Amino acid sequence: MKRIGVVIPAITDNLQTELIDGIFKTASAAGYDVIVLTTVTNGMEFHIQNEIMEGEESIYKLLERAELDGVLLASQYFVKESARISLSEMIKKTGIPCIDLGGTELGFETACITQDIAIYNMTKHVVEKHNCNDLIFLAGFEGNPDSEQRMQGFLRAADEYSCKYEVIYGDFWKFRAADLAKEFLQHQRKLPDAVICASDVMAVTLCNELQHGGISVPEDIIVTGFDGHISALSNFPSITTISGAVFELGCRGTVRLIESIGGEPPELPESCMNMIFGASCGCAERMSDYETAAIKVQDQIRRETEISDMLEMRINADVITRATCVESVSELIDLIDQTAHIIKNYKSLHMCILPDWDSAPEQPDCCITKPYPDKMLCALSKNALQDGRSGSIFPTSQVVPMLSQPHEPTIIFVLSLHAASQVFGYIGFEYENPLDFTVSVMLFNLMSSFANGMRILRHKLYAEYLQNKLEEASLYDKMTDMLSKKGLLLYLEKQEQSEIKNGIMLVTISKLAAASNGQTKNRLSDNVMQSELILANAIRLISGRKLQTARLDKRTFAIVYPVDEYAPEHFAEEVMIQLEVLIKKMQEGSVAVFLPEPYYVCGYVSAPAEKCVSELWDVLNNSQPKGKGFIGIGSLKKIRRELHNAPELDWNLTEFAKRLNISKSYVQKLYKEHFGISYIDDLIDSRIGMAKQLLTTTDLRISEVASSCGYQNATHFMRQFKDKTGVSPSEFRDKNR
Repeated sequence: MKRIGVVIPAITDNLQTELIDGIFKTASAAGYDVIVLTTVTNGMEFHIQNEIMEGEESIYKLLERAELDGVLLASQYFVKESARISLSEMIKKTGIPCIDLGGTELGFETACITQDIAIYNMTKHVVEKHNCNDLIFLAGFEGNPDSEQRMQGFLRAADEYSCKYEVIYGDFWKFRAADLAKEFLQHQRKLPDAVICASDVMAVTLCNELQHGGISVPEDIIVTGFDGHISALSNFPSITTISGAVFELGCRGTVRLIESIGGEPPELPESCMNMIFGASCGCAERMSDYETAAIKVQDQIRRETEISDMLEMRINADVITRATCVESVSELIDLIDQTAHIIKNYKSLHMCILPDWDSAPEQPDCCITKPYPDKMLCALSKNALQDGRSGSIFPTSQVVPMLSQPHEPTIIFVLSLHAASQVFGYIGFEYENPLDFTVSVMLFNLMSSFANGMRILRHKLYAEYLQNKLEEASLYDKMTDMLSKKGLLLYLEKQEQSEIKNGIMLVTISKLAAASNGQTKNRLSDNVMQSELILANAIRLISGRKLQTARLDKRTFAIVYPVDEYAPEHFAEEVMIQLEVLIKKMQEGSVAVFLPEPYYVCGYVSAPAEKCVSELWDVLNNSQPKGKGFIGIGSLKKIRRELHNAPELDWNLTEFAKRLNISKSYVQKLYKEHFGISYIDDLIDSRIGMAKQLLTTTDLRISEVASSCGYQNATHFMRQFKDKTGVSPSEFRDKNR
């Protein structure tokens, strides 16, 4: 389907709707849809609500995404010069063909209509019908094309009828007309037979100021206007004026645009302009009590309108209130669906929101629409007086989803959905008759309610985000960045759902050992803290991808690890060996007076997690060595770790027994019972393991390797190495280097 865009600020009076009507009638006759990008307010340069206007005017960024064959720019209606310039730059950047209905100042082609004939006929009417000979033409700005055309029509008629006349340049607005009235009232200027005004605003102002000062219209002077504005038709007296100019401008501009894009425009009548006769020239009958009757009728209409609108205003107020309390976007959409009937005469509406409106919850006041994304989410599509339906993602190039389906030429008015400068999307209203569209309080409040509801939902997401962050923070220990006790329990609960079998060990500081480079001047509390951090850092260094660590209190830590066919104790012993090595390395660069001596207990992870950890913690507290005599399995494990750390030393069973305060035979029994290997075999395995590392990482001779691993005799070393590995030390080196 072919498509024309119209860029215009807030459509607030009948002349703008007539312009749109002319555009649509011409475009639809040629098979084109019309997409009107517009706003609710027409901002000024000094507008204090700049953020609101930024949100309003964001709708024009849709030009960068919408699939349009051409654009009609109504630049004459933009109050903000900066908006006119930025829009012209945007349109030029997109490369979309454009006709500016407001002239060529912005660098686009424009459309012209013949206005001199209408003013010629108006002047001819007051001369022939009302015998006027002394005339004034109140023009617009000097040099303005519209003003000059209208003035030429007046001059031609005045010259043709040999009238006395004067041309006064005005401003198309109230100021010069008010000044002219003052000049007449103060007798600074002679009162003519008639004043032909180049705009209705000037005519209404002049007429009202004169009558307020005691000069009667049309008895004392005739006043006419130009435009067919509702203010002229509803004035007392009604203004004789010329209507159809803006309608014709819309028609001519559309024809010009269609021609420029290679289309076939429909044929237009020679002119769409016609005179509307009012009381200001004396053509309409003026009863003596007409003014009183007209005022009474206006008051009655106003009262009836207020009564009929009261219920809708209450509904509207309820929508605003309820929109602040919604808990989800679907609830907000349902609310809009139920109350959209307060908008008059629309055929269908389409609420299109950003698909990622709820992303970046940490930035609740940020929604990016520069430009709009490639795809939008149609949150609601509905026909008037029917329940709506939620849509889906659709290409932004289609503006609204219905335009991608077969349809007769239609017109869609598109406005931004925003709260201040925070834009959530846009809403498209389809109308059968463009004249039915108007910016009303109902429309404004409905759109604002939706946007504010979306803003509140984003702030609720932000509150949830902060709460989650706080919850997340409570799962970690601030000093070590390990899991806290709460975090560990949550982790274990999640692990219960998997089929992985885990072991858990609790590690604490059983006592502090004096460091060789310690400085006794350090306070004890500092020493304790340093030892805790040393242990924490050591645990962090060994924790890899398969390990999860936690800090349960100041000096107690947990390590969770997967276990397969091995018992938890085997892995735990390996961890403790690594810990002690790391602690000694840290001590070399530390000024700590004491170093931690870790102690641990371990077991399988079981459910419930809290009970598992609690029971293990009780074992940890109750099993640490106390007093004299046998100081416990923990000490035996510690001695074994020392053996693994330095197997090259001269280890003997007598020294073991002495340190544990038990007999050598009991040492051997406990060793085999707890570690599944005899003391001597464990020592040999440790020395062979150290030899393997030296053979593959150094160039030491075999005898030097044997000596480094605690062997006094190289031959004995080689025999033992082959017994354990099946190959000689030399063969092992050759295979593994």
